[in-house]
Amino acid sequence: MINKDQVAGATQTAIGKTQESTGKILHDKALQAKGLKNQVAGTLQAKKGDAVEALDAARKAVKSAAGHP
Repeated sequence: MINKDQVAGATQTAIGKTQESTGKILHDKALQAKGLKNQVAGTLQAKKGDAVEALDAARKAVKSAAGHP
């Protein structure tokens, strides 16, 4: 299941890629840098979502192994 951090992170990464590309086309180093910053922030947020999802899956596996619904 996808969570909000994964979606928001992917969206921010895509926005960052667009900004970086636009900055390259326009020769705007500030826009390129902003795009790279957004890509890193988006990747980190998506990884946070991945970690939350993995922890939730592990919690459910432990409960299931212990015989709890």
